[in-house]
Amino acid sequence: MGAKATITQSAPNRPPAMGEGDVDPSLLWDWFTKCENFLRHKGTEERDMVKTVAYGMSSVRAIRWLAAKGPVLAEMDWDTYKSQMRSLFLASDWVHTMRMEILRLRQPGSKPFIDFAFEVMGKNNLLAGTDFFMNDDYMRETLKAAMEQDLSRECNRKGTHLITDFQAWLDEVKRLDERRRAHLEELTREIAKMSVCSTTGPSTCAPFTRANQTPAPSVRTLMPMPKLTELERQLLSSNGGCFKCRKFWANHIGARCTAPPLDGATYKTLTAADVPP
Repeated sequence: MGAKATITQSAPNRPPAMGEGDVDPSLLWDWFTKCENFLRHKGTEERDMVKTVAYGMSSVRAIRWLAAKGPVLAEMDWDTYKSQMRSLFLASDWVHTMRMEILRLRQPGSKPFIDFAFEVMGKNNLLAGTDFFMNDDYMRETLKAAMEQDLSRECNRKGTHLITDFQAWLDEVKRLDERRRAHLEELTREIAKMSVCSTTGPSTCAPFTRANQTPAPSVRTLMPMPKLTELERQLLSSNGGCFKCRKFWANHIGARCTAPPLDGATYKTLTAADVPP
């Protein structure tokens, strides 16, 4: 692979130009987009679109193509031009390769769902005009298969499969993902706080009480709760749990928990079987 070709355009009312270099599907899509924006800005009629921008390509391959196709450029429609440019610059199996690249994508845990969705849809746009372009239904199934597992479980629990409109479904998954990420951020802060408490001692993390306020006497002394196991932490973190009351889908974290204290004498260690369906 050599250097990638570059596209230049001095102003929106000036035609774009592409120099010598390697051309991939993304660059070619950029070329088509810049050409279409220029032609729209100029108000060019459809029959004149190809001949208006085709000579902006200055690579040896493009010049030879123009020399061969010059006599018919005036009659070539825009879709035919795009198809011939793909045949001229891209590998014969580029459509299959791009489709497989899309299907292999998986949402990283660190990337918000909507950013990942835009990445996938952007790659799908490169397939526009081909038989491999994914419609909304196919794109939805592709995103469902590629989304992060915890988010997928949350979507199933909330019944997002009942939403028929693609954009409405996308908006709802985005909302669920943002809520889930906010909860995980709170859990991270809570874990950090608990870590400080265990290092510096309980006196530095004692709950706030008003001056001269006498705590109410306890009816009986509760047994201390055992520390959360690593598995319990994972289960609670992945299922909207609270580290204090140790309930799944609690919609709060320890700092906001108002549940009564648990008794270590009767507490049972959480397992995967305790997670609500």
